[in-house]
Amino acid sequence: MTTLELPATVRRPRVPASFGQAAVGALVVGLVVGPFIPLVYSSIRSKALYLPGGTFSLAGYRTLFADPAYWTAVKNTLLFAVSTTTLAVVGGTLHAILCTRTDLPGRRAYGLLLTAPIVVPPLGLVVGWLTIYGQGGYLTQLVSRNLHLPVWNLSSIPGMSLFGAVVTLPIAYLTVRAALSGTDSSLEDAARSAGAGPLRVVGRITLPMLRPAMLNCTVLIFSLCLEILGIPLFLGGPSGIDFYASYLYRSWSNSATPDPPFVSAGAVLLLVVVSLLLFLRSRLSGAEQRFVAVGTRGGGLRRPLELGRWRRPASAAVGAFIGVTSVIPLIGLILMSFVRVLTTLEAPWRLATSDNWRAVATDPALRRAITDSLLIAVGGGAVSVALVAVAALVAHRSRFPLRTVLAPTLMYPRAVPGVILGIGFFWTYLMFTPGSLVRNNLWGEAIALCVRNLTLAYVVIQPSLARLSEELDRAGRAAGAGWWTIARRILLPMLRPALLAAFVLMFITLLGDYDPVVFLQKPGTEVLGVTMLQYWSTGVQGPVAALAVIQVVLTAAVLLIGARALRRASHA
Repeated sequence: MTTLELPATVRRPRVPASFGQAAVGALVVGLVVGPFIPLVYSSIRSKALYLPGGTFSLAGYRTLFADPAYWTAVKNTLLFAVSTTTLAVVGGTLHAILCTRTDLPGRRAYGLLLTAPIVVPPLGLVVGWLTIYGQGGYLTQLVSRNLHLPVWNLSSIPGMSLFGAVVTLPIAYLTVRAALSGTDSSLEDAARSAGAGPLRVVGRITLPMLRPAMLNCTVLIFSLCLEILGIPLFLGGPSGIDFYASYLYRSWSNSATPDPPFVSAGAVLLLVVVSLLLFLRSRLSGAEQRFVAVGTRGGGLRRPLELGRWRRPASAAVGAFIGVTSVIPLIGLILMSFVRVLTTLEAPWRLATSDNWRAVATDPALRRAITDSLLIAVGGGAVSVALVAVAALVAHRSRFPLRTVLAPTLMYPRAVPGVILGIGFFWTYLMFTPGSLVRNNLWGEAIALCVRNLTLAYVVIQPSLARLSEELDRAGRAAGAGWWTIARRILLPMLRPALLAAFVLMFITLLGDYDPVVFLQKPGTEVLGVTMLQYWSTGVQGPVAALAVIQVVLTAAVLLIGARALRRASHA
């Protein structure tokens, strides 16, 4: 009997998983670290990098330190950062305790509304505050002209600090609330059983347990305050007050010689300070894990702290805070977009006009700002989430030798001030041939914005990935699947809800972010944030308000659609 030998199955050659993992790692590290190399190099040159004849020199640093305006900006920034951080942490902690640990009426709705400043595009909130509380704001006019009372000055450092605290308070609120949700409540229950009142329980037990979380968000908010650009440009302009980031921006924009070396020197110094703060925050986050309580975690209070007769006044105070800081400015923003001028001398309906919206529809620059921002938000958001998803898998679910470098690299971009990242990308595009391909088009701005916000996608995807058992990987390998097959066929499909949430967050952030592109935008490559800054500086307020309303509407629509899609994906 003749035995037939079947030919062996011919397999297509596969690219080794290690090669693909190395390519992903190199791409992420190159995008994040690459822009800082020409930035540091330009700070130690005697001339701008595009000028011939430059030599090694520290003249940029000497020029920076000799400028009195620089030290004034440093002082203003520190005053703003300390004031804002103090107000935000105290306010966020207080609201977190009220909404999580007490019987405050309406606490669930308040908890949602307190996060509004994170959701609303930052420049939209700035314009809304200026419309209501600025020097010519509606409420300011009402108090000064009609009631003849002394008024506040939003364009002062205390005024800007108050607004900065409103913007950053949700960070403290969410951080402290997460800590409260993860701590044991038995100590507080025991103290109340022993007769301790609510204030004593909070002061002697709750706050000490929250100390690590409060220190963590203190460092985070302080570092964010150092990079603030929109607040000094919008609010500090009338008073001539500059912060660190706005000092660099004005020095670059107003210099007779574009991009002078001392601007790069200032950017490098700020980069060093922020990096040290990031290191401090990572140490505090590690120390936080050592503060534990014996007992069950995350169970919440068996019964909430009773506020007694202060229950309704406290609820009214929280509601008034939300109304004054978020609701009223948004109403003012909408009104401003439909009137010629918002003033107490005339009823708003008598000044109604559609000119602001007509300008948005007919001005090519304004139209491009909307379409370009949407293109970056959709395309850039999708590409960023895909890159971060694969990078997270390499960092946490592979045997790639350098995988431990990826996680801190992905966390770094959001800690770096956007202005510094923008200067770094400017020099990168100028010095290297691949960068020249995107220097004069929208994609150069898209890359800078996406790299700046890679961290946001990572912090959404990584916790969901950590909850997936590694038994899935082992089962796939036992069935003969390679790393890429396991990632594509098993892990990524199970991460679908997290990927969707990451895309929604990236879309919202990319739509409103602008810091990294203030040095990159050119005519024909407008985005919403920089266009609003430029038009506002020329006194064009109505169309800017209309653009801000469009930002808010787009953000709200994407949030609603994303929430519905996320519910479906979670139940699929």
